[in-house]
Amino acid sequence: MSFRTQSATPVAARRGRLVAAALLGGTAVASLVAHGHGNMMTSTAVLVATSGSSVSGTLKFHEAQDRVVHIRGTVEGLAPGKHGFHIHVNGNCDSPDGMSAGGHYAPAGGRHGAPDAKERHMGDLGNIVADASGRAEVDVTVQGITIALMGTASVGDRSIVIHAAEDDFSDPAGNSGARVACGVIESDMMRM
Repeated sequence: MSFRTQSATPVAARRGRLVAAALLGGTAVASLVAHGHGNMMTSTAVLVATSGSSVSGTLKFHEAQDRVVHIRGTVEGLAPGKHGFHIHVNGNCDSPDGMSAGGHYAPAGGRHGAPDAKERHMGDLGNIVADASGRAEVDVTVQGITIALMGTASVGDRSIVIHAAEDDFSDPAGNSGARVACGVIESDMMRM
């Protein structure tokens, strides 16, 4: 059984666990890379509702190839239709409105755009679509990011946010409205 607690500095706590793992030697790092799935790294984001929302879900991140991440899962409690879906810079979902997650993850800057656009933020994932019951099945493959906990392409220890409205891909953030759910992308090796 695993228990998840919120702390005042969730990123610092996870990084502390990484430092402890590094002090144990290369075995811990090798274990992270080969976490029970051959050479596949895995992470999980448990989505929690922001205030006034009832959205929840779990998203699994799988990286079998360098910088190719497959995101799968289910999101429930949404209004039917399209909802913006982005990786945000801070691995913090503590604020009631989800604003503690910060802006879209864009280490190289640039304009907001569609996932297949030539110019876009690294965290621009497009939209998920909720059916009439408010359920969205997520099955997206993203090129150019990694869930490894290092480097500018890393989305590990960042957050994923589901928005109230459709992302229209306009700059600066797609007009996708309020944040209705937020989850920190945590390495399955480090989840407690």
